[in-house]
Amino acid sequence: MKITPVSDLSHFVELVGSDFSRGHVFRGVSELENHPLIPTIGRFSPESNWTLPRITSEERSMLKRFKLEAAPYVSGASSDLEWLVIARHHGLPVRLLDWSRNPLVALYFAVQGDNRHSGGVYVERFTRSVTERDRLNPFGLKQVAKINPVHANARISAQASLLTIHPDPRVPYTSRSLVCLRISGKLKRDLKLSLRSFGIHPASMFPGPDGVAENIVSWRG
Repeated sequence: MKITPVSDLSHFVELVGSDFSRGHVFRGVSELENHPLIPTIGRFSPESNWTLPRITSEERSMLKRFKLEAAPYVSGASSDLEWLVIARHHGLPVRLLDWSRNPLVALYFAVQGDNRHSGGVYVERFTRSVTERDRLNPFGLKQVAKINPVHANARISAQASLLTIHPDPRVPYTSRSLVCLRISGKLKRDLKLSLRSFGIHPASMFPGPDGVAENIVSWRG
């Protein structure tokens, strides 16, 4: 994986505009050293020696319960993959990773958190998409694949979401084409202000009262 330091917002825009303008997706993390590309279910296991069958069993069990108990609040989900996407957006640990087609959305997430830690924006171009068979049996995939989610809520649209599904969620994703744009902690505050001037802030990232409230608080801070 190639790591490229970012000096300011104009440098970031130049990088993504010149090198990653076609088909790339972006994932921002606030603490680069603590956030490898591992899906939440891979970080969820209380024991590091859990086998893949054990993790898959736990994930299936949680998804089954989620489908039963969340059914009154969810409409339109017709496959296990669609349920996984919905469950991920509501905080259930699953084998999906969130990405965005919008590099500024990823940068927003990279500049959050403690300024003592460097953030980062991962950049990748995924060529394999899930098939109809994958949608029915997402636990049977053998290769990482991308998912274009149905825009079931405003957050998915606002964040230009795309997801990837990982056959072994214990293993950090990497590839020869993966790039990380490193954001030093000392740049985070200035970049937050710059992003705000372009309309990238909590209220735009999280449409609804929660995002509005967070935006008001962060503006005063």
